[in-house]
Amino acid sequence: MPAGTASTLDADRTPPIKMMAFGGLLVVLFISYVWGRWVTGPNFAPVPPGPTPAPGWMIFALRSFEIGGIALALFVLWRFVVRPWRRDGRPSTDGLLIIGFATVWFQDPFSTYYVNWFTYNTNLVNFGSWVQDVPGWVSYGGPGHTIAEPILFIGPSYVYFLFLGVVFGTWAMKTIKQRLPHVQVWQQIALCFVAMCVLDLVCEGLIWMPLGFWSYPGGHGILFPNTYHKFALEEMIPIGFMFTGLSALRYFRDDRGYTLAERGVSRLGGSTRRINVIRMLAVLFAVHAITFVLYTIPASWAVTHPVAWPEDTMSRSYFTSGLCGEGTDRACSGPAVPFATNESAYMTRDGGIAHPR
Repeated sequence: MPAGTASTLDADRTPPIKMMAFGGLLVVLFISYVWGRWVTGPNFAPVPPGPTPAPGWMIFALRSFEIGGIALALFVLWRFVVRPWRRDGRPSTDGLLIIGFATVWFQDPFSTYYVNWFTYNTNLVNFGSWVQDVPGWVSYGGPGHTIAEPILFIGPSYVYFLFLGVVFGTWAMKTIKQRLPHVQVWQQIALCFVAMCVLDLVCEGLIWMPLGFWSYPGGHGILFPNTYHKFALEEMIPIGFMFTGLSALRYFRDDRGYTLAERGVSRLGGSTRRINVIRMLAVLFAVHAITFVLYTIPASWAVTHPVAWPEDTMSRSYFTSGLCGEGTDRACSGPAVPFATNESAYMTRDGGIAHPR
C-alpha cells in the first residue's frame, strides 16, 4: 500500500481515546442513574448502630477521620486538580486520575453483589447505600438494613488514599527500574503488587480496622482472625491487583506524558475544552475498568466462599448493619448458610428456614 494511502487510512480511524471517552460517558450516566434512584428513593436512609455502644475512643477516631479526611481530600483536589488546570488551561495526568478516583467510589460496595461479607461501622455518618438501586442486584438488604456507606469518610478517602497509594506504586516501579536497569516490565509490576499488598495490610489491617471503621467478617482472616478487625485475604489480594493496575496507568506514559487511555489525543480536533473533556472521560473509564476487572470481579467471586462470622463481630450491632445477627432472625453468612436475596427463603439464627414477609 502506498505510504500516502496508509497515512490517510490512519487519519480516518477513530482515535482510541474517543472510544475510551464514550465508555467514560456511559459510566457517568450509569452512576447518575443509580445515585439518582438512591437519593430520591426509600433506600436513602441511615442504618442505625443498634443497641451496642461503641467505645469512646472508637467514636473519637471515626469523627476525627471524617473531619480530617474531608480536609485532606479538598487539599488534594485543589493542589492536583484545580490549581494545575487553572494554571495550564488543561488538567494534569494526576488531576485526571483523581477525578476518576473520586467517582470510582461508586464501586466500593460492589463486592457484596452475591453475599454480604463486609460491613461498615454504622456509627459513621451514613444514608445506607445505593446497592439495592443497582439493576439486577442480588444480595439481601433494604432501607435501614444494608451496607452503610459512610459518605463523609469513604468518599474523601477514595480521593486521597487512592492517590497516595498510586503515587507510592509509581515510586516503587521507578525505584525498581533505577536499581535494576535490566528488570522486565512484568517483574516491575509483580514487585509493585507486593508493595501494594503490604501497603493495604498496614493501612487497613493495622490502622483503620482496629480503630473500628469496617469489618470483613465473611473473609478468610490473615490477621486477627477471631476479632471484629479480622483482615481478610479476599481484600488484600484484589486491592493489590487494583492498586498495581492504577499505578501502571500512571507510570507507563508516552513521551508527551499521556497515559494509555489517552492514545490518539494528538489526532483530536476542536477546542481545548472539548479535548479536556474527552481526556477526562477516557481516564475516568480506564480507572473504572481497572477497578472493576482487578478488584470488583475477583473480590465478588472470592467471597462466594465465605467463612463464619466471628462472635466478636456479631456481638457488636454497629457492625451487623441490621443484615443478620442480634436484632434480626437471619443467620450471618458462612459456609453452611445459603445465599439469600430479598425474595428468597433464608436461614434463621436457630438453623431453621424462613420466608420473607
